[in-house]
Amino acid sequence: MSSYIPEPTTPTTPNTPDPTSPNTPDPGGTCEHHLTPIRDHNIKNSWGNISMKDPRKDSGIRSRRSSIQAQIFGINGMSPGDLLTHRVSGYYTSSQSSMAEQRMEFGDVSSVQEPGKIPLNESLTRFHQLRKQSDLQLIRCMQLDNNHKQYIVAPPLSSVSLFFVNHDLEKQYRQQVHRPRPNDPPTLASPQFNTYFDILVSMLVYTGVSISIFLLYPPPTLRWLLLCPISAGWHLVVFLICQSQVVRQEGVNSSSTLATRMYKWITRWHPWHVCGASLICLPLVAVFANFSCIVIKEEEPDLRFFCYLIFVSLIHLCNFTQLNCWMKSILATVATIILLVLVVPPICPCPKTIKNNTDEIEILSTVSNSRGRDTHYFHAEVVMASILLLFLVWILNRQFEISYRLSYHGSVVAMKDKIRVENMKDQADWLLHNIIPRHVADSIKSTAKYSENHKGVAVLFASIVNFNELYDEDYLGGKEYLRVLNELVADFDELLMRPQFKNIEKIKTIGSTYMAASGLNPEVRNSNIDAHQHIFELVEFAMAMQGAIANFNKDLIEFELYLRIGLNFGDVTAGVIGTTKLYYDIWGDAVNIASRMDTTGVKDHIQVSQDCAAVLSRRYELVPRGQVYVKGKDNMNVFLLKGLRKDLPPDT
Repeated sequence: MSSYIPEPTTPTTPNTPDPTSPNTPDPGGTCEHHLTPIRDHNIKNSWGNISMKDPRKDSGIRSRRSSIQAQIFGINGMSPGDLLTHRVSGYYTSSQSSMAEQRMEFGDVSSVQEPGKIPLNESLTRFHQLRKQSDLQLIRCMQLDNNHKQYIVAPPLSSVSLFFVNHDLEKQYRQQVHRPRPNDPPTLASPQFNTYFDILVSMLVYTGVSISIFLLYPPPTLRWLLLCPISAGWHLVVFLICQSQVVRQEGVNSSSTLATRMYKWITRWHPWHVCGASLICLPLVAVFANFSCIVIKEEEPDLRFFCYLIFVSLIHLCNFTQLNCWMKSILATVATIILLVLVVPPICPCPKTIKNNTDEIEILSTVSNSRGRDTHYFHAEVVMASILLLFLVWILNRQFEISYRLSYHGSVVAMKDKIRVENMKDQADWLLHNIIPRHVADSIKSTAKYSENHKGVAVLFASIVNFNELYDEDYLGGKEYLRVLNELVADFDELLMRPQFKNIEKIKTIGSTYMAASGLNPEVRNSNIDAHQHIFELVEFAMAMQGAIANFNKDLIEFELYLRIGLNFGDVTAGVIGTTKLYYDIWGDAVNIASRMDTTGVKDHIQVSQDCAAVLSRRYELVPRGQVYVKGKDNMNVFLLKGLRKDLPPDT
């Protein structure tokens, strides 16, 4: 086994490669080297594999490895310290390699370099190769995920109205925007908490603005004295209604039921827009209600504080993310226009209210003439700040609604995917449990193998004696007769779904023979009252099979199927064979005897062995048939089961 390393044709130092050398790597990353065979089996190749013998036993391995690395550094134009840089940037290297392999896989060969022209990179260790494969797998998964591709390229929202493109989803969003989503744990991002916090923030903003108004404008106006308690009461009512939903428990009384009805009505789409619009506009209304001619005096800072309160109230219009962004933005625009009309140029809405004060009349008459350059700059500042703030409010309202709607869309998609995954899991479990019993499947999931010995298990074989006489391949290739057999076996399987047959497990069908056993599930068996209850259930199941085939014969024309059943009781071994197409079966002498009870039995009768008859005699009437030759057992005493004993108590 020979290894190859690139060797330059002209001698160069490890740190300063000769730019005139034909073997110096070009900027494009492609270069050609002469390959010199090295007949040394102790060298560790670039993939981390060690050939022949352990290199640690060779005393000269360090010196040879150092010389090899020096040649590699010289060829690739690197210094020994550059190896750390390559290791730090190994993710970029592996990602680029993954992209190159992906382009090669999809046929873009022109963008992939030839293996002989790729520079040798010491940093591509086994770990980096595994990371490269992981990156490639991630790229493939992203390409195969069409849902996320459509979600990124074409979002589910209208670009203008921000409504969902899907009308059913928009209707569902409007109905459930304030309601807790099913199967979601309650968090601070839940709709009911989100609504509660929106109202709480609105109350805090309104309280702060109101306190500021009382402090800045000591003589409160009459309209403000009327507006303040009404606004505070409206806030308090809405807050209490939403708080009742946050702290509501499972047991609700009549008062909480009334609050629930009020909450459901007020959080409907259109009523909530009216309620939310009134709440977010109350700070603006409170500030504008306190506007007077004194505010616009430039000698006092009242006008500046007035503008500050308006700006805070405008930012408050970004609250209530469930409301439509167009409505909130239009309200912000109207408020900004009113502010500019009142401040730039200043107007006095009530000049007659101060006509008795001569000093104030003179001041107000000279306000417009005394404004100088500073006042002009202040008005320009107000205009610029108002426009920029309005632009910010428009952007925030749009982005908040987009984020909230996309969050809701993501939760809906996640819920659909969760339901789909659960359905797929249930379907997979259903298929698995139809192949092997449930308790065996749970054991295989943890240990990947299963085998167990069981004592006192009852085994049943039931054969349709004359099915071969009914079967004829000349008619539709025998498919019609297989359909009849499938319907009959399906009737038997339906019997096992009854709760009184919980101890019975279907093992398999062999042609027209049905095989079942009871007592294989230790958990169910331990819950039985009687130790032989599972045997009695299997006998009842055999009698139910006779009734099912009797009902089935009523639908057959000029033909009647006969059922022959054999039953035995003993120790068995249960296990699963194979890693693919799992096969669950039971083995043991009790199984063989049960099969012989069937093959040597009598049609329309249930034949049992002597050991089984000793247990069944407690409840059932048995008729001895005599001795029957059983292969491998010689002659055996067998019994035919006639039915329940007549001397049993009624509750038995």
